Amino acid sequence: MDKIEKALEACEKVIDGIEDSTITTESALLLCTKIARLTNDEENMIWLQYEYGGYPRNIEGKVIRDAWNIAYKKGRGFQENGNSYIFTELASELEEKIIAQQKAVGNFTTNGASVSGAQALIAMDRLTENVHRSTLAMVKGVSVAKERLSLLKAQYYEYALKKQIELTFGNVATSVFMKYRERVDLAFSDLTKETLLKLQAIEGKLDSDNPEMYSQALTTCRRLFESVAVELFDKYFPEYTNKTYKTKSGKEIDVSGDHYKNKLSAVIEKLEDKSPKKTIVGSDIIYLLDWIDNLINLQCKGVHSDITKETAERCILQTYMCLGDILTLQ
Repeated sequence: MDKIEKALEACEKVIDGIEDSTITTESALLLCTKIARLTNDEENMIWLQYEYGGYPRNIEGKVIRDAWNIAYKKGRGFQENGNSYIFTELASELEEKIIAQQKAVGNFTTNGASVSGAQALIAMDRLTENVHRSTLAMVKGVSVAKERLSLLKAQYYEYALKKQIELTFGNVATSVFMKYRERVDLAFSDLTKETLLKLQAIEGKLDSDNPEMYSQALTTCRRLFESVAVELFDKYFPEYTNKTYKTKSGKEIDVSGDHYKNKLSAVIEKLEDKSPKKTIVGSDIIYLLDWIDNLINLQCKGVHSDITKETAERCILQTYMCLGDILTLQ
């Protein structure tokens, strides 16, 4: 069983356990901590550690600001007399408090009490009143503790449910992508050796912490499109001598020289005409190429802040999928 499967199993235990009232809130918390660890959810790991071990305080005994903000955001906040507060009892403390006070309420009574003397009636009235007042205070304390415990329980339930949806969708997406990849890899094998070498050139560029390598990865993606455009245009328009191509909309586009976008547009239009199914590949490709060109233009102007590793990874993934869509149209 891999980490994702273990995390999904933990999610199921939290969700079922809370719905069926078969686990304690503290147990649900520990399972949520396990989910965060298995999925490398660092942000929520901090919150869950506070939930289990307590919210850190400064030398004045007050909860530190960052921890206070997390607690307030995660259901511990409340308003009183126009001010914002948080409660800091842990789930385990609230559960113990509820059990202890419920037992105390049941045992707190005037039964068996006796008084004598001239002031016996007054003393008994006072005793009864004190018991009544103390009982009401304990009942209120139990009510508040249950309400707060319910708020925490709801947070743990919501976290497990969101994670379950996220991980389940991720599994589905992975399965879909693997099937898609099988088709695409087969189509890539039909490309020329020169074009395939450009694919290999991307490998290793993202393993570096050098932003310049990310820029090179983007440039390689564009060159890959250029190579595919020329290769497919020559394949589907052999001995084409005109400098322009007339699209179905009647627009004349320049397909001479290095106008690779227009060459791709002509190829895609021809492939889509041959395809028995309607597709939106063409618009997706042009959008991606415009996006890549914009990034490269930023590089040329010396603006490198937008060329992050995440940007390069996104570009490579979309390049793979868009080229795959074109090639599988054949």
